[in-house]
Amino acid sequence: MNRYSVLDELSKGFRAYILLFLLAVVTAAPGVFTMPALDRDESRFAQASKQMLETDDYIMIRYQDGLRNKKPAGIHWLQAGSTAIFSSVEARQIWSYRLPSLIGVGFATAFVFWAGIPLIGRRAAFLGAALFSTGLLLTSEAHISKTDGVLVAITTLAVAAYVHLRARDDHPKWLAILFWFAIGFGFLIKGPVTPMVVLLAIVFAGLAGRGWKYPALLCAGLVVIFIDTYFYFGPANEMIGWGIKAIGVAMLGLAGWRFVMDYWREDWLRTLVWWPGPVLFVFMVLPWFISIQMATDGEFAEGAVGKDLKDKVVGASEGHGGPPGYHLVFLLTHFFPATLFLIPAIVIAVREIRAKVSGNENIVFLLAWLIPTWVVFEFLPTKLSHYSLPAYPALALLTGYAVWRLLEGARYPVSRFASLGLFLLGAVGLLVFLSPIGIGSQMNQVAEDFRTVEADTVLASWQQFELISWPLVIALFAILAVIIASLMRAYLVTICFALVCSMTLGLHARVDVLPSQKWVQPTWAARDALREICALPDQEGCETSSPTLVQAVEYAEPSFVFTTGTDVKISPQSNSNLLPAEDAPVMAWVINLEHEAGQAALSDIRQQAATQERCITESEPRYALNYSNGDPVHFVGVRVDSTPCGS
Repeated sequence: MNRYSVLDELSKGFRAYILLFLLAVVTAAPGVFTMPALDRDESRFAQASKQMLETDDYIMIRYQDGLRNKKPAGIHWLQAGSTAIFSSVEARQIWSYRLPSLIGVGFATAFVFWAGIPLIGRRAAFLGAALFSTGLLLTSEAHISKTDGVLVAITTLAVAAYVHLRARDDHPKWLAILFWFAIGFGFLIKGPVTPMVVLLAIVFAGLAGRGWKYPALLCAGLVVIFIDTYFYFGPANEMIGWGIKAIGVAMLGLAGWRFVMDYWREDWLRTLVWWPGPVLFVFMVLPWFISIQMATDGEFAEGAVGKDLKDKVVGASEGHGGPPGYHLVFLLTHFFPATLFLIPAIVIAVREIRAKVSGNENIVFLLAWLIPTWVVFEFLPTKLSHYSLPAYPALALLTGYAVWRLLEGARYPVSRFASLGLFLLGAVGLLVFLSPIGIGSQMNQVAEDFRTVEADTVLASWQQFELISWPLVIALFAILAVIIASLMRAYLVTICFALVCSMTLGLHARVDVLPSQKWVQPTWAARDALREICALPDQEGCETSSPTLVQAVEYAEPSFVFTTGTDVKISPQSNSNLLPAEDAPVMAWVINLEHEAGQAALSDIRQQAATQERCITESEPRYALNYSNGDPVHFVGVRVDSTPCGS
């Protein structure tokens, strides 16, 4: 029995895929079923999927009365399907819309392992996939009903299919078909992201096989395409900007031409582009694209490419900007717990490539998967922290390889201790942030931001968080165990405790903390105000009639639409007009009094109700933080019945 016998048993055969799938799913599952609907993207995606079920129209993508011409329909089909199977559209429960993301991260973890086997070996691939499976960003995306959980799975599948096709001497054509299926699937999920990541990896790795000049040219071209957005050139800004982008495109074209010239006769490339594969891609994508173009009179392409994609490329779309280096900063928490071996992974990869160690072309491919995609998202003007997720599998496999090299006797003490410091910085930061001290501090700070009410009144209405839960205690002991095991160079034990730390911190956040902290759930506060006065549509336990119309004044979060109903009116479509009783016997509003317009609306409704001699009922105030924009909200629910009070 050798010292790796347990690792060999875990990573053996199909069992390894099942274990890794379950590890990711079990880690993320608590958030899927306990977290409320989140703003803004999750609830917009879920609402659009819900409206597909409500209308039986699976071509058009709608958000209330408007078209949502941003992303292809693939994720909406998956969400609508999971809801139809496991729940119902009437239930308005967010968990059924999250199931594709949950299953997606499970498959992503399994595909990371499959991709890593020919690159770094079964043992190292298993270690890297295990670290990936409990990563904070990955498990967070697992309980958000949008594209990224599925996207990382299908992108990793495409890369894995290519890796196996290239590694095998017979270059089987079924792998080429699988590759194109994944490319088509990925395109239906999030447009060009999957094709971009895979193409950049293939081209960068191919060019690196002939030297580093052309890979550098490729990355430089990617930088040049976006670099103009960080500078202002005066009156000629737009013209100069497009000129700079043209230079970047030319650099990419030159790198691509070099790749084609070097490899177009290679058997693996001919197999990869075997004609049934591209045809499959076309048949997967084209029918829906033609259908939605016809249904929207050409507006989908204009919205998805001419606006959504263009806005992200030429500027910080919707205010989501940041300097280059943005995604590197988020690695501290988003790549946790694999940060424990992040620096050794980079150091070992660079040294082995420079030393031309046998098999270093596989490490080069992992860098090819990582570097150009990372460059794109670092220099893309629009930045959200989850954009870089498709590159995380490559980084995870590099960490798995680093662990294996350390197990074989490599030392690297400086990088090991530096990486341990990164891990501890992230772990302690998360521990404090999720502790009663951290949460209490945040509550106090938010309470001070209210303009319409005293901070003491706000705090008195909020449930104070005083729980030291067993997951938090286990996480603390796991951190201490990681330190001890790391100092003893017991790396397999270190990984086990790092996984426990990440899993328990996530469990504490998603089960103990966030569901109970109503002060960061503004839609819950708004609905609770309406519930108090029996003003929610289809509310049970009320003797009065349901409202004919519900409106939110100075509040427009999609989670309110998803949980309350498609017909609800939100700002700026909402108003304070009280319709005649014969047209709308019962009307209801939830009004945000932190805005002067909300205060004016409440006064206006009161006056109209008095004029029409109709009974008006108001709820007690509800206070919360709208985390989507950082503003406090002060809600009051208002219900106006058709007759005077007491009649």
